This record gives sequence, structure tokens and C-alpha cells, in this order.
Amino acid sequence: MTVFELERYATEDGPGIRTVVFLKGCNLRCTWCQNPESHRMKPQVMYYRTQCSACEKCISACPAGSISLVDPYGYITDPTSCILCGTCVDNCFYNARKIVGEERDVDSLLGEILRDRRFFEESGGGVTFSGGEPLLQAEEVSLLAGKLKKEGIHTALETAGFVKWEVFEKVLPFIDLFYHDLKHIDSEEHRKYTGVPLEPILRNIARLSRNHENVLVRIPVIPGINNDRNTMEGMLRFLAEKTEVRKVELLPFHRLGVGKYEGLGWNYEMSGVDNLSREACEPLAELGKLFGLVVQVGAD
Repeated sequence: MTVFELERYATEDGPGIRTVVFLKGCNLRCTWCQNPESHRMKPQVMYYRTQCSACEKCISACPAGSISLVDPYGYITDPTSCILCGTCVDNCFYNARKIVGEERDVDSLLGEILRDRRFFEESGGGVTFSGGEPLLQAEEVSLLAGKLKKEGIHTALETAGFVKWEVFEKVLPFIDLFYHDLKHIDSEEHRKYTGVPLEPILRNIARLSRNHENVLVRIPVIPGINNDRNTMEGMLRFLAEKTEVRKVELLPFHRLGVGKYEGLGWNYEMSGVDNLSREACEPLAELGKLFGLVVQVGAD
């Protein structure tokens, strides 16, 4: 599995205390994405400008000549020519460079996760697969999740749902709880802000809700994109009329990912947009009552 982070003691990605396995690779390009380092399936070098002394030892050390000074971001690595040798990381005395992502053997990852079994048992927690899009590594996810189930550990998975239904079928027997994103209800707007069509995602939400008893839909609330009343009503109406989903979480927009974009040498289109408060989302959550849905602001 290609993993970019293993977050322990997480409390907002499922019930109880959890370990979250963040997998690299995503087939959406959401304008507001907070994990841009998850986009590419391969590991890549992240740069931390605030820790850099501008000594340029990384440039002279790189055997592939992949590092250059890119205004205004700093000393950025070109992922198309980088050979991931780690030489630039080893030669940075200020910890301003890091390889994000690594290939993990399923059994070794299982062993590391099982160290936290006591916390799972005492809190009713478990393991959550996130990303990126974890279903792009469905074979590996189903293998690890199956081993976790044999150990009696609760499993959850977060997905944007832009995959064929046959991919869902691979993981269905091994996942106790699905978090499925819904980002817009207008097809053109959805493609504009995510890069992919909406219709396959709607079909998968409906079908998943009919084939699994624990499906919770998460809606990222993004200023100027989907936080108007008409758009929210459209999403909630679809869930109420076309699916078996009855619980929804609204996740207010925040700019926590802006530093990651800089570290990859990418422009973050939402950098000038203010964070959205929980209070601003409460009127949208109230709309759930019109459709018989339980809608809350923030993760449960």
C-alpha cells in the first residue's frame, strides 16, 4: 500500500479512538482539497519553506537535477524527474525537506496498527481508511481490512465514490462504516470544481446505501461553491428521495492545506477565502429537518 500518513489517536474519523491510514492517489482534483500530497499515487518530496536556510545544498546534492528555486514557493522538486533517492532530504540540516509517502507491506502495517488495540477496545474505536481516494487501492484495502476484521477491530472508509461499483464490492464485506462525500448537486459545477462528472457518484451513493447499513454522507461546505441554500437543498433532497442515507455531516471549509500547496510548488486557489465557522453552517444544517434527515455540523 502507498501510504502518506498513519495518524494515531484520531477522534474525528469514526467512533472512538482510531488509527487513520491515509493512502496516496486521488482521481478528483477538488479546488479546496486539504491533502494535495495525496493526489499522486507515488511518493514525492515536500518542501517546508519556513524551515529553509536557502543554503542550496539540496540543489547541489540532487543527482537528477530535479530541484530549482521556484518563485514564490522556494526550492521545489520536480516530481517528473525526481528519482526519490532521498539525497536532498539527507543533506538538508534544517529538516526543510521530506519524502511524503512510502510503500508499506500489509502485514507490517497490520502489526503497527495492532499496537493500539487496547485503545480501540477501551474506546470502541478502530481503523479508518482515508486519502486521497482509498478505493484506488481497493485490493490492498480489502486485504488489510479483512485481517483487521479477523482481529475484531472496527473498520471505516472515507470515499468520494468516483469508482466503478465493482470496486465497492471488493471492500464491502470488510468495512463496518462508510463515509461518502457529496460535494455538489449540479453536474457542471461539480465537474468545474472537482474535475470529474457527478452522475457516477450519485449512483454509487444510492447503491451503497441500499447494500450497506452504515453509510454516512459528508458534505464539505465551501464558500461560493456549495454553501447557498438552493444547492444544499438539492443535495439533501437527493439523499432523502433517492438513497437510504439518513445522517449527514457538514464539514466547514478551512485553509489548513495552504502550506502543503506551497511545499509542492502549487497554487492554492482558495488561499484568499476565509475559513467557514460552524455557526455559519448551522442554518444549512437546519434544512435537514425539511427532508427528514439528521444533519449536524462537524464530525461526530
